[in-house]
Amino acid sequence: MAQLIKLRDYITRYEADIYRYPNQYIRLKKQKWKTFEEMLRNPEDFSLPAKEPDEEVKAEKESMLSSIFKPFRKREEEEENLFVGKVNALAAEMDEDWEPPTVSGNKTPEERKQQFLDSILPLQLKWASSTIREMSYLQKNYRREPLLKFFLQRFPDTFFVMYKPIFLVKQAPVELEIIIITPNEIFAVHYMDEQDESVILGNNERFWSIREKEKERKIVNPTISLNRMGVIIKNILPQYDISLPVTKLLLHPKGYIDIFDGPTDVKVIDKRSYEKWFEKMRENKLPLKHSQLKAAGALLSHCQSTYIDRPEWQ
Repeated sequence: MAQLIKLRDYITRYEADIYRYPNQYIRLKKQKWKTFEEMLRNPEDFSLPAKEPDEEVKAEKESMLSSIFKPFRKREEEEENLFVGKVNALAAEMDEDWEPPTVSGNKTPEERKQQFLDSILPLQLKWASSTIREMSYLQKNYRREPLLKFFLQRFPDTFFVMYKPIFLVKQAPVELEIIIITPNEIFAVHYMDEQDESVILGNNERFWSIREKEKERKIVNPTISLNRMGVIIKNILPQYDISLPVTKLLLHPKGYIDIFDGPTDVKVIDKRSYEKWFEKMRENKLPLKHSQLKAAGALLSHCQSTYIDRPEWQ
C-alpha cells in the first residue's frame, strides 16, 4: 500500500521528517495486518463485550501498547519540556486509533484484504493532513475518491504518492497531477479517466481527439501538463544533487492511445500494455533508498502547505 506523502496543499507528517515516517508507516501497517489476521483466526476473541480489566491485565496491556507505539511517542517526549500539560492528549492521538474491519460474514480472501486496505486509508489521510502540532482541513470526499485509492492501494509500501500537489514556482502556486516516487524512478502521471474502449488520437497540437462509441470530441493535449510536471521536477532535483530518472507517463487503462507526430519523451500506457506495466510496478521489491527519501524531501520542500495550529496547541 503506497504512502501518501502529499495531498494538495495540506500539511503532512512527511514534510516534517521524511527520514522517519516512511519506515514508521511500514511498521505500523505490518502491526495492524498482524492484528487483523489474528481477528480472522479468532474472531470470538474480538467480539466479546468489553469488561473492566483487573490491574494486572491492564498493566500488561499498557506495557504492550507502550512497546508497540514507542516510536510514535519519541517526539512527544522530546517536546514535553516545552509544552507542559499538552502532551497527554497528543500521546493518545499518536497511538493512531485504528478501527479494524468487521470479520463477520462470508468473504473471500481478496475481499478481506480490501477491507483491511480500506481501514488503513483514514490513517493515511490523517498523516497526509496533519503533524503533531498543525492540521489542515481535510475534505471528506478523499475517503471515497477512486483514483486516489487506486494509486495508494495497488502499489508497494515503498512507493510515495503526491496527489495533486501544489508547488510554488517563483512564489506562484501551480497545481500538478500525480507524482509517484519509487526507490529507483520518479513518475509524473497524467491519468486518462475516459470511457471504456475510448480511442484517443494525439499529435503535437493543443487539442487531441477522443472517440467514444459513435461520437468524437476534443480534449486538451495532456502532454502539456505532463511537460510542465517534468520541467518542475527536473529543475528541483539538481539543486539537491539528486539524479533519479524522471518518466512522464500517460496512463489510460480502459482505452487506447495512438499518437502521430507527437512527443517522443512521454511513455504511453493504454489497455494494450497496462497489465504488463501494472504487474511490473507491483513486483518492484526494492527497499526504501536514500536517494528516494532525499528526492521526496526536496519535492516536499517546494510545495505549498496551508494549515492551522491543532486545538490542543492553541
